[in-house]
Amino acid sequence: MIRILACRLRLQDLHLRLPFRYGIATVTDLTHAFVEADVEIDGKRVTGIAAEHLSPKWLYKRPDTSPEDDNAELIALIEKTLGWAMGLEAQTAFGLWQVLYAKQAAYAQETGLPTLWTHFPVTLVERAVIDALCNAIGQPFHTLLKTNAFGIELGAIHPELAGTQPSDWLPDAPRTQLTLRHTVGMADPLEGTERDDALPKTLEDNIATYGLKHFKLKLGGNVEADIARTRAVLEVCASHAPHDWAFTLDANESYTDFASVRAVWEGLPSTYKTRCLFIEQPLHRDQALTEAAGVGLAAWDGHPPIIIDESDGAIGDFPRALALGYAGTSHKGCKGVFKGVANACLAKKRGALLSGEDLTCVGPVCLEQDLAVMAALGIESVERNGHHYFAGLSMFDRATQDAALAAHPTLYHRSSAGWPTLTITDGKITP
Repeated sequence: MIRILACRLRLQDLHLRLPFRYGIATVTDLTHAFVEADVEIDGKRVTGIAAEHLSPKWLYKRPDTSPEDDNAELIALIEKTLGWAMGLEAQTAFGLWQVLYAKQAAYAQETGLPTLWTHFPVTLVERAVIDALCNAIGQPFHTLLKTNAFGIELGAIHPELAGTQPSDWLPDAPRTQLTLRHTVGMADPLEGTERDDALPKTLEDNIATYGLKHFKLKLGGNVEADIARTRAVLEVCASHAPHDWAFTLDANESYTDFASVRAVWEGLPSTYKTRCLFIEQPLHRDQALTEAAGVGLAAWDGHPPIIIDESDGAIGDFPRALALGYAGTSHKGCKGVFKGVANACLAKKRGALLSGEDLTCVGPVCLEQDLAVMAALGIESVERNGHHYFAGLSMFDRATQDAALAAHPTLYHRSSAGWPTLTITDGKITP
């Protein structure tokens, strides 16, 4: 039996070392949320923790509200969810998540709020409970996933998986290395050497420093501007990256039809197109899963693989996307671990794509937990950008920095400025 005894929210304001421009947002500061849950597991009291950015204009992209108002509303929603979570009990961690997910889904339907927005607080509780269970048993996430100690019922999420276990679909062991897919934001400098905090800023310098070979290029919703910017980025990659470099395109819902997305694609040099792994969430979530989107996708003969991201806000969205002709979806911790596990199993069954994406997550909690899930799901190319937009773990106290280095000696090293930063060798990280 698992019972949530208490939940606590702690917030920390973070400053980015360089602006991150994506979709309709340019971020220079944001709030990082920590959720602690005291959980009773078979009579034993343990504590679990989860963390995530409250990323402006991603969970809910309202152009007519300020980031500050969005932040205040999301914090209030998290606090409401923590109140609902306290006292909940179930036989398994999965059962506990189901109860809270159902309550939040009803709230989303009642209020008309986007599912991606309303379910985000549930994922924080979910991840804290998972952490508590790992602490109680004394085993890592991938071990509990393989034995299904979480009690995951795949058929409850995707009925066609009924009667199967995560171990029937997922790798026997987690990946020991992941290829880092470097985000190139729309405001990122591209060439030259520019440093002021011991870390590279330009794309050229990042490639030289880390040996990067996978890249995620942001689009902004303007065909001509996106073609020009993407061509410029691809030229830098071609000039400086290893011979086997590859890229993805991410529009962050910036377009409303596939004809415009196709125009961007056709404006790119043909010599680079074979290096594109997929295009991510080109259409706004209001259009992405409509019949019209399916018709538009079908009319684009020979299109590259296209996946959803923001449109994968609720159970059922992934198979719905596959039915429309999309090639797959993304996994992000902010969209839920158990749903991500079920999506990975369905992707394996269907031969679909499951990408690993980021919300600029940083350690000492969010990054490590996210990488543990990515490795267990067997995702090879994983977008990581927290080390790029933030100065390592410099925002945390020295004791926290030292603890992170001691706990994860292959993931971090101490920068020349003294704080821990991500270790990237030949474009790869070792969780």
